[in-house]
Amino acid sequence: MFLWRFFIFSISLMLALQSFAQKDTLSSNDSLKRTLISVKPFATKKKRIKTFDTLTFRAGFDLIGTGQRLITNKFALHLNTDLAFRNKNLVVSEFTWASRKDVQKATYFAQASILRLGWMHNFLHKQSKIDVFAIGLRFANAWYKEEMQTTLQNSIFGTEPVAFRQNLQASWIELNMELKAKIWKNLLMGYCLRYQFKPDVRGEQIFESYGIPSIGRTGRNNWGFQYGIWWFLGKK
Repeated sequence: MFLWRFFIFSISLMLALQSFAQKDTLSSNDSLKRTLISVKPFATKKKRIKTFDTLTFRAGFDLIGTGQRLITNKFALHLNTDLAFRNKNLVVSEFTWASRKDVQKATYFAQASILRLGWMHNFLHKQSKIDVFAIGLRFANAWYKEEMQTTLQNSIFGTEPVAFRQNLQASWIELNMELKAKIWKNLLMGYCLRYQFKPDVRGEQIFESYGIPSIGRTGRNNWGFQYGIWWFLGKK
């Protein structure tokens, strides 16, 4: 009888101790969870680079083309811009309005609007945020018109004026090398040397097209040179 009571007492004590141990474990786990929740991890702030801060912009025009009007019968206004990301890769665009007039045995007049778009790589992007020494390609398209005026001798009516006009388009590829350097604050000066190749003239030609103003003779590769000024916009 004593052994039976002792056995029941032992089983009851074991069950009680086991229940108490489970409650204690749950309470400790809850307190640990609350502690972990209350402790915030150290926030590491990542430095975000804003795209706008890394963009730079230059706008300028050519001095040679505009100055030609003073001493020759040629004129060219070159307006060029470039947009750069980290001053490394330049997206360039250029618009040109040009005219030319020659008077010999006949009067020849040509006028063109030219658009250039392309990409260039700046080799000075690590050394400077303003200066540029870049090489790249541009694709160009020209809309131009030519006019030829002359006189014909007629035995009956005498001298008669004759005029021929044509509207054409032309496209070509350019290999460009540019150097732009800061001279004062945000003002830059420099030059652009270009080799123009793969020309293609489109349109009905009443007479053989002579050339595109500021570009050169049609049907052959040409060299071009510009010397201009630019203004820089962006964070230095």
